[in-house]
Amino acid sequence: MTTSARRILLVSPYVPAPWFGFGTRVYELVRQLATRHAVTVLCPAAPEEEADVERLRSLGVKVHAVAGPGPGRSARRLDQVVSLLSPLPFHVREHRTAAMQDAIASSMAAERFDIVQLEGSQLCGFSIPGTARIVLDEHNIEYEVLERMATGERTRLRRLFSAVEHRKFRRLEQLWWCKVAGIAVTSDRELPVVRRHAPHTAAAVVPNAVDSEHFTPGNHEPNPGSILFMGTLKYRPNIDAVTFLLDEVLPDVRRSCPDAVLTIVGDSEGADLERFRRPGVLVTGRVPDVRPYLAGAAVTVVPVRIGGGTRLKVVEALAMGKAVVSTSLGCEGLAVRNGEHVLLADDTGGFADAIVRLLAEPQEARRMGLAGRKLVVEHYSWARACAALEELYDSIDSDRN
Repeated sequence: MTTSARRILLVSPYVPAPWFGFGTRVYELVRQLATRHAVTVLCPAAPEEEADVERLRSLGVKVHAVAGPGPGRSARRLDQVVSLLSPLPFHVREHRTAAMQDAIASSMAAERFDIVQLEGSQLCGFSIPGTARIVLDEHNIEYEVLERMATGERTRLRRLFSAVEHRKFRRLEQLWWCKVAGIAVTSDRELPVVRRHAPHTAAAVVPNAVDSEHFTPGNHEPNPGSILFMGTLKYRPNIDAVTFLLDEVLPDVRRSCPDAVLTIVGDSEGADLERFRRPGVLVTGRVPDVRPYLAGAAVTVVPVRIGGGTRLKVVEALAMGKAVVSTSLGCEGLAVRNGEHVLLADDTGGFADAIVRLLAEPQEARRMGLAGRKLVVEHYSWARACAALEELYDSIDSDRN
């Protein structure tokens, strides 16, 4: 593929870093883009994230890190209540700071960019000056996630808040889909949704992917009875998934496999970890490298019941040849087949039975994991994903000419 070199300003609500799903997608796309384009990343960053900022700079990109610590837990709760009176969704208001708006304006005054890429519709509260073409990278269709949360949350108050947020995000996202020059989505399932509401806006599938040379099967056998969940515990869909796993699935598993051990890996800063701690459950928090945990796992689980987009935890596990048990939603948008690459189950008993089956049949787990590895190597590389993004840029240029 040949593509013109461009000046790209990529705006992210978080520092792009390869230790959580959102950050991994942005980091890997930046890493690919930087080999052919002049990329500037603009994002908020706390002092303790300096190493992540330097990792970005080591890719040869400019980084404009905006200071600004987030509010405490109680202040955030108050902001959520106040946001009910605003036409803007809470997560848009949360990221729309004066410091970020000033940084966007000053960056665009200092340099002429061809593309401004917004990482997520949470950034659709900003004013983007100048003539650069705006691309919206939709990690999820956010209003779909909130609609699912409005029916799936456990408390009435959370369901109400999500229902209000859903309506606000639906209006905002559909408005911006018609306003921007291009939209990237993560799966074929989401593309017709976007095109139905914005038929004149260029859109393309830019899938979540994996570095299959970094995530590769090891030579040693996994630990018998070991179950792994990966995901930040600051994200509501992951909290719901772990709660379902601990309260409903794991007791069923232990009736057949009493020695089963569950490890939960992911950023848990600020999370109430006591609710997850119990015998035979290890909560690691953020780790520098998930691969040792994946290597030791007999089964990786994705009990996601709320969410959107596609999950990097699935493609990373498959890249390492791991057996995966997932809900249908957990693998939504990925070209996996039940029984060939993964086992799918949506109810408590079925999910537990699938885990028990793979723990009891390590050869079947290995066969399934290797089939999954073949799938992601062939179809889910970051080079392929970035090529689709650059083709979207090309189509935008073509429309302008």
